[in-house]
Amino acid sequence: MTMDLSVFEDFCTTFTTHNDIETVASLIGAVPLAVDYRSPEALDSSTATIIRWGDGILITHPYYGYECARQEVMSALSRHGHLAVCLVWGIALSPWAKTYARMDPWHAAGASRAYFAYAANGRLDVGFDPYDFDSADASARCGWNTGAVDSYLHDLDFSPLTVATQQVGRGFGRGSRPGRRTIPRHKYAGVTLMERIAGATFPADVERPDSPIAGFTVASPVPAMSDAEFAHFMGPPQR
Repeated sequence: MTMDLSVFEDFCTTFTTHNDIETVASLIGAVPLAVDYRSPEALDSSTATIIRWGDGILITHPYYGYECARQEVMSALSRHGHLAVCLVWGIALSPWAKTYARMDPWHAAGASRAYFAYAANGRLDVGFDPYDFDSADASARCGWNTGAVDSYLHDLDFSPLTVATQQVGRGFGRGSRPGRRTIPRHKYAGVTLMERIAGATFPADVERPDSPIAGFTVASPVPAMSDAEFAHFMGPPQR
């Protein structure tokens, strides 16, 4: 992994096994930007970058957008034998928020800190919240095929790491006293999981690739799913 995840407060990226950038842009309703996406004129949530990566195409949102995380986009990108794999945290969680009314029958699908989704053939195989994920607990997952990514989970630890620290005391005779600090690991585990699926390492400039032609704008968003389409995408309700 070449990414420093400490600098990413908000993250939204989707990998698909399509091999043509123009096809992917068309599927998500995007058109090339008329300006360099790194310029102030392009600073908008509808701005996306689309680049070749690993065995397919990577879509990211440099300016806090979440279009590529929408269930509608995941479905469109994964039809006809393709895969769509999404990892989000921060503002990009909007499409998967627990407060979204249609999520009620799929309580496990709601994400509080992050979300990982793996779709195939137009529907969700497996989705879970990496922040609160026990790889051995099937009830922490939703989708039609909740074991779809099991072969990629080896040696990945999503749980936070608690380490001992020394805290400087206050007041007269200041000394140090033992303390504890919690280090989250779900972001690194989620990124590594995506890298394994794509067969590639994330570039350090994943959110803002060093190429002006990588910029697109989502001009015609994929229409929202009906309730029936949403239910078909998400899979059976979790009991």
